[in-house]
Amino acid sequence: MASTSTGQSSQRRMKAITPRERILTAMRRGIPDRVPVIPDISNMVPVRLTRKPFWDIYLHEDPPLDEAYLHAVRYFGMDGWYVYDNATMSEEPKWHTHIVESLADELHVRKWIETPFGTLEQMICYPVDNPPWEMSGMIKDIKEDLPKLRWYMEQRPLDVLFRNRQKIGDAGIYGIAIETFMGFWVWVRDGGSMQAIQDFFQFPELMPEVHKFYCDFVENAAHRIVKEKPDEILIAGSSSSLSLSSPKIYKEFDLPVIQLIGSLCKEEGIICHQHTCGRSRQIVEINYHETDVNVMEPLERPPGGDVDLAEVKKKFGDKFCLKGNVNTFETMLNGSVKDVEREAKACIDAAAAGGGFILSTGDQCGRDTPDENLFALIEVAKTYGAYL
Repeated sequence: MASTSTGQSSQRRMKAITPRERILTAMRRGIPDRVPVIPDISNMVPVRLTRKPFWDIYLHEDPPLDEAYLHAVRYFGMDGWYVYDNATMSEEPKWHTHIVESLADELHVRKWIETPFGTLEQMICYPVDNPPWEMSGMIKDIKEDLPKLRWYMEQRPLDVLFRNRQKIGDAGIYGIAIETFMGFWVWVRDGGSMQAIQDFFQFPELMPEVHKFYCDFVENAAHRIVKEKPDEILIAGSSSSLSLSSPKIYKEFDLPVIQLIGSLCKEEGIICHQHTCGRSRQIVEINYHETDVNVMEPLERPPGGDVDLAEVKKKFGDKFCLKGNVNTFETMLNGSVKDVEREAKACIDAAAAGGGFILSTGDQCGRDTPDENLFALIEVAKTYGAYL
């Protein structure tokens, strides 16, 4: 069980603390009233709770995904984490959309925008009961399509990123997301992650130009974002996982972006928070020595990842707040309430001592994760995670 001195605990219990204050205290490696609890339910679980076709939320924004999430925060009684404003992926200016094919279980939607260099377009599949996926990406030919993407992203009005910051209030923290280089490239590249990786070997003469363009975009966006003082900048790095990428690619292409964002956050006193799922143990160590990142997550354990939470706490807990790492498929999706309680307590035992820990899941919870398992995880943080 989390612990601290009796005097400190008594003083802390006398003052009410909001979820926002609780999370920020932990992210600054302090000791809040209890371990914050933020299961990663940013997508599928909130949409399931609406009981609507998934395309209503993802395509028609009825309701928008962020509002579905805020409803889920209230429903489960958890600490909130608002990261739906993504500087890299923001669709500003707005794309045109046309439903090309409407089937019983999915919609095929063409999305496009006209640029001075030609049409930039993609095809998206919107399933009735799952998140959307790309049938074809924006960048089909790097030489031909990169000027279109560069022009589009240069038009982006970054001021619109901050219009939702009041939605979360004190129920949680408000962050702006920026993708790592690999997160960006996998998102735009036709063929997804497999083609994105092959590009480093098939087009070595072109990838430095792509990287330079994205670094310039990130530098401009990050300078604008820190002026607005969000609670954090989230570096969204799922595609930078060493389950997909390599240490060489990470150091050469992702690390400069992360160092830039971390440095600016440090100057402005803003939390820098990185999400990299899958195999991330080596990334944690690289970031510890070479970046100003404050929070690392989700620190997945085997078999999906390679992180031992207690070992990472011992070696890197003097710099990082750690967020994780109850397994999402073995435990949250397919386990019992008892399994969830057991693993959640083990995570608290491994990493909560001295503060700087947030109880969460290893990664995104699956659509069919039982509500009772999420309630159990949250209850463990509120009871077993109290600093007594």
